[in-house]
Amino acid sequence: MKLRMAVLSASVVFLAACASSGGTASYAPEAKTYAQTRLDTDDAYMARVEAAARRRGIDLTWVNPPRKIVAKQE
Repeated sequence: MKLRMAVLSASVVFLAACASSGGTASYAPEAKTYAQTRLDTDDAYMARVEAAARRRGIDLTWVNPPRKIVAKQE
């Protein structure tokens, strides 16, 4: 009885392993294409922050200016 149960359990495990490899093993997803982009300084945001700082009498120095992602123009 134990031998029969062991053989049955092993066959179920092996059959499940074969079934799980499926037909998607050789499936190659199509390549995605993304728009060409570049980083540019966000001048409009910088101008708004600098204007607010001037109104409050704060001297502002940009160490890391804010950037925005824009599409490349070719």
